[in-house]
Amino acid sequence: MARRLSPLLFVLTTTALVAACGSAPAESVAESYQGRWNYDLPDVATMTNIATMNIGEGLRGPQIGDIVFTSAGPHRIVGRTDVGCTWQFDITDDGLALASPGQTCYNPTAGYAYTMTEWAIHVSGIHETESIKAISHHSDRDYEFDLAHGARTRTTEDDPGSAKAFLGTWSYGPPDPATGANTQLTVGAAPTPLTGTLTITGDYGSRVTAHTPDGCDWTLLTRGDTAKLDPPAQTCTVANSAVTLTYWTIVTDGSHQISAVYGTTPGNTRFSANGDLHKR
Repeated sequence: MARRLSPLLFVLTTTALVAACGSAPAESVAESYQGRWNYDLPDVATMTNIATMNIGEGLRGPQIGDIVFTSAGPHRIVGRTDVGCTWQFDITDDGLALASPGQTCYNPTAGYAYTMTEWAIHVSGIHETESIKAISHHSDRDYEFDLAHGARTRTTEDDPGSAKAFLGTWSYGPPDPATGANTQLTVGAAPTPLTGTLTITGDYGSRVTAHTPDGCDWTLLTRGDTAKLDPPAQTCTVANSAVTLTYWTIVTDGSHQISAVYGTTPGNTRFSANGDLHKR
């Protein structure tokens, strides 16, 4: 939903509401939603986890990240996303829906606000599908956001086996103007391509270190198909200049990864970047 490249980074879930012998108790239904859910790897061919936005001739934005659901009563679920937004949902006859359409959140990661107008969720086992319509509020105008085919998978909090899929050397592909992939946007500057390789090595358990071409090392925590910067704010000093990252999330299937990064340059200027890499 961010201009040119920023993915919305949402996750939701629901569960079957009807058991073989009739409706499940409201308390058990609410409990079944709780936990962490990751977006699956986006796929442009099927438009799975690819949002469209009315920017220019149309922009496609990959959706990655997670949400943690907690129960707020027998008929209410609270979802907290990894970008710092909280959303209220009602349990309906066939899934989850926004408790009140029009909920707005200022995204501190991307630096803009957005309003949710529709959000429908359905679950089958550990898999979830969703659709979202929203409005992204920017200084020049509002933009429409539409995710027609969202897909998520439930993950555990402690998942040391997930680290293996991220390890190795990864190469950036060519920049893609339609999605903003392999491009960095810095405030006040022209877009620049991301090139070269990224190497990820294992530390212990579900912790890994990403070694970027500028000589910096960044630590991430993996769960399921998703790795997130941990701790969530890190600074690297190279040649007496400092780069700070406030967000870095990666989703992978073991051979292909998509990532989103936010931070500040050595001149303390905000930047964002999208990566689309393949393992060498």
